[in-house]
Parts: sequence; C-alpha cells; structure tokens
Amino acid sequence: MDLYEIASGVVKKAEEAQASQAEAFTVRAKTVSIYIDDSIPKVLDNKVESGVGLKFIIDKKLGFTCSTLVSESIDSLVERAKSMAKISTEDEKFTSLPTPKKVSGKRDKFSDKPTAKADVDTLVEKSMQLVDAAVSDFVSVPNGVLRASVLETSVCNSLGVSEGSESTLVFGFFTAKSQDGNKVGEGVQRCWSRSLFDIDFEMIGKKLNSQAMDVLKSEPLDTKLQDIVAVLAPSEASEMIYSLIGTAASANQVNAGSSPWKDRIGDIVAHDSFNITDNGLSERGLMSGSIDDEGMPRQKTHLISKGVLKSYFYDSYNAYQLDMEPTGNLTRHNARDAHGAFRFSGSCSVSNLEIRGSSKSVEDLISEIDKGIFIEHFAWPQVNPMTGSFSNEIRNAQLIENGERTKKVKHALFIGNLYECLKKEILTANDIQVQNRCVLPTIGFLGTEVIGQ
Repeated sequence: MDLYEIASGVVKKAEEAQASQAEAFTVRAKTVSIYIDDSIPKVLDNKVESGVGLKFIIDKKLGFTCSTLVSESIDSLVERAKSMAKISTEDEKFTSLPTPKKVSGKRDKFSDKPTAKADVDTLVEKSMQLVDAAVSDFVSVPNGVLRASVLETSVCNSLGVSEGSESTLVFGFFTAKSQDGNKVGEGVQRCWSRSLFDIDFEMIGKKLNSQAMDVLKSEPLDTKLQDIVAVLAPSEASEMIYSLIGTAASANQVNAGSSPWKDRIGDIVAHDSFNITDNGLSERGLMSGSIDDEGMPRQKTHLISKGVLKSYFYDSYNAYQLDMEPTGNLTRHNARDAHGAFRFSGSCSVSNLEIRGSSKSVEDLISEIDKGIFIEHFAWPQVNPMTGSFSNEIRNAQLIENGERTKKVKHALFIGNLYECLKKEILTANDIQVQNRCVLPTIGFLGTEVIGQ
C-alpha cells in the first residue's frame, strides 16, 4: 500500500468533486507495547493502523473528515468531506493551503531501523532490565508502559505539495512504590527516545528505586521559604516550559489575541541568559522530521535569543494571516503515541523546544547555591500559560543549604509566576534530556517561593 499514491488519488478525487483546494494526509503507524502490572509484563500489544485525513475546501469553507484505509471507499470519504464543507461557515481568516517548499534530507532520516524492527520480546527484555533494577525488599513496580512506534506519513495537496516522512519514537512511563511499615513512598520515571537501544533501562530502574526510597525518608515542610533558587529536574521543568512557550510563542494564539507576547517581536521577554529554539530537525527530539504534517520542511526557529523574542512558530494557516512563511509547525501527532494522527486536521504547535545546557554538572550547579530546593517530582507540573502563575505540589525534593543537599521534603507548594522567573537569571546544568517535546537540562529559577503545610 503506497501512501503517496493514496494521498494523491484522494486529492484528485476531491478536485473532481469541485473542491477549490484539497489536502490528503495518509498514515501508517505500527506500535509495539507492553504493560507492567505488579512488576510483571502482563499485557502485550502489537498494533498496526492505516488511515487518511482529508481537507476539502470550497472557497473559504473547510470540511475535514477521516477514515481508516480499509473501512470505506475513497469516493465515500470525498463525498462526506464535501458535504461537511458545504454546511460549514466561511472562515474569513483562511487564505490558502501551503505551496511546495524545498525539503532537504532523506524522508527516513529520523527513523531508527533497529527500533522499527523491535518486537514484543525485545520490549519485555528491556522492561525487565528496569524492573529488576528497581525492585527490592521495600520497592515494587506496580505499573508501567513501554511503547515503540514507527510512523510513516505522506501529504499531498492540490497546490503541488507531495512529501513524506518516516520516524520512530519510544515512550515509557513507570511508577515505583516503596513501603516500610506504615510509611509509603512513590517514584515516577519517564523515558523518551527515537531509539529503544539508546535508553539505559537499568539506570532508570535504579533511579526509580532511589526516588521511591527517598520519599520514605522525606518529611512535610513546615515553613515558608522565600526568595530561594528552585532547581527543577528536566522532567518537571519540561512540562512547565512546554505549556508556557507553546502558548505564548504560538502564531495561532497571537492571531487569536490571546498570547501574552502578541506584538512583542524584538522585545525583551526574558533574562539575557535565556535562549530557546523550536528545532524540528533536532537530532534527539521526538517530533523531528524532514517535514511537518502539512508537508512544509521542518526547521530550526530561534524563538528567544539572549532574552529577546525573535519569532513565533507558524503553520501555513496562521503564517499567511500575518504575511509570514510557515516554520514547519503543523502537527497532528504527539510524542507519546503515533496512532490516530490521521483523525486530526492538525494544530499549530511546537516541534522540539531546545534549551542549551552549561558545562556544569547538577552537583556543580547545586554547590553554588546558598539557599534553595532541588525538586525531582511534582504531583503534576502545571502553569497557567496566559498569566504564568503556578502552584505545584512537591512530592519529592531536597533542600539546598550552603551548596549541599540536606533535608528531604514532600507535600509543599512551589508557587510563583513563570513569566517573572524567566526575567531573572536562568541556571542550567549539562544533563540534557529528552522530555516530551523538550530537549533540556536541569534548570534553576531564582527568586521563587515554597510554602510548607
């Protein structure tokens, strides 16, 4: 089944049905998954999915529908998309689908061949490396998932775009439970990579064990800590950074008038120590590809350089409203799962947010802090992307006093405003990690506050 032929055939059928413009996005996704229950792999899954999404446009009326490639005919798909376009309201902001742009690099540049061939037995072996390293007299692994996917896409439109891409992604999520008498603790670890064989599962298991055991030794904080340095592990910093930058620098939010950085290109929005790029060609990032999900070449876009807002990120729909060119940021899938991408028309979203690290190890960074806290795990790291405010429950952390980690704490609130945090000096370590759509190190924010119970 050739995805190019299917996509181009769907576009041709749509044009014959009087579409003024049309776009077809075809997908083949293969995912092997294993699920851990009580430290044992118990559920195994090997899933293959093929589908097509069709945008059918009549002047400024847009219809979108989708189908698996085995459930109905192309004629039926086209007729349904056409009927949806006819009854839709005109979108005055719509200008055009994108026109072709030169794409460099091989379509499978971001696909790891050994990962693409990995089977259930291989995932079981890898997951058990983690479990064996995590389990001890006091620690178990109550649940987890390890998933390896291959994603092939092709996109064609009536203006001449005809491109394809192939990539792999691996996602794992594991929890640990520690118990000593009436005391109970938890550990949470995630792993993200394009290569299953680049992940050190034994190291992750050891980290799970130590994290869960640390919580047993932790105590609720009973005081308030003001004007301190908060050092966040990459897993926790990534979710907050992604939520904030993914909104504030989005051309979609700018066009909607809801971005705090609307009309601020060239303004200082952060400390001059802060640099962040959206890099769709990142060597490690999971959202990398030769093209985005509307056939535009992925690229490296400098969003903030030395604290100055340099650019937003754009898909074609939002770029053309601002007389700009797309930056390769139309996305239909996520970094956790390759399945279901054809069911979405796409959104303007980041590819891989990259923050450079320093030459300092995490311990070197901590050694320079007189008063602070090292936060390894939140209940859930959140931030309000419109206001920048956050109030996150700390589940696992250590106080920093005179350059050393001291008391282990839990059940405190990390509060503040991330927009304000970015305006102060940003501290970074050298432990670059892939976390969801971010590639970043451990990060330290100055002038923060932690409130104990």
